Amino acid sequence: MDNTPTLPADGVAERIVRHFQAQGFSGISEALILRIRLKKGGRREVEAAFETAMENKRALPLHEQFEVRAIGHFAQSRSFAEAKAAIQSDFTVPLRRELPGVFFDPAPVMIDDPMASGTKYDAMIKLWDNLEDCAYAILLNDPDASFLDYLGSHHGDDWEKIMGGFGATAMSFGAGVEVE
Repeated sequence: MDNTPTLPADGVAERIVRHFQAQGFSGISEALILRIRLKKGGRREVEAAFETAMENKRALPLHEQFEVRAIGHFAQSRSFAEAKAAIQSDFTVPLRRELPGVFFDPAPVMIDDPMASGTKYDAMIKLWDNLEDCAYAILLNDPDASFLDYLGSHHGDDWEKIMGGFGATAMSFGAGVEVE
């Protein structure tokens, strides 16, 4: 598999995976960092649009409300091209449904999909408040366990150290690949 960096925050994604592995969570093998920008409306309008879609059993209006771009990726088992090709199934509806909260709520925000397995992302976390009208979220994958297991056993981690000053450099991450 080719893990050649192609996105601006690939190194941050790798640091996140390596941190969890060093803490005994060897199953956390993938991180995808997303930049989320609001396209239109405010919280009320966005949440209403998501709620209406869920009630009518329609696709969530993700791309109508948000621009979502991948800005960092690291995985031990697949390339970014493979992850991007599978994003429709691996970025699960339970995680997508919570995107308004990830964008509008102050950090930290953590959403877990306890039913995720295989290559599906288990958790989406926002560790810092929005920067220049963008939220940054991390999708994590552990095919064998829930991310909540990690949180339950690790209190007080120094996220600024893990992220390597990510907040200070995130504003330069203009380029990236749109998540479909």
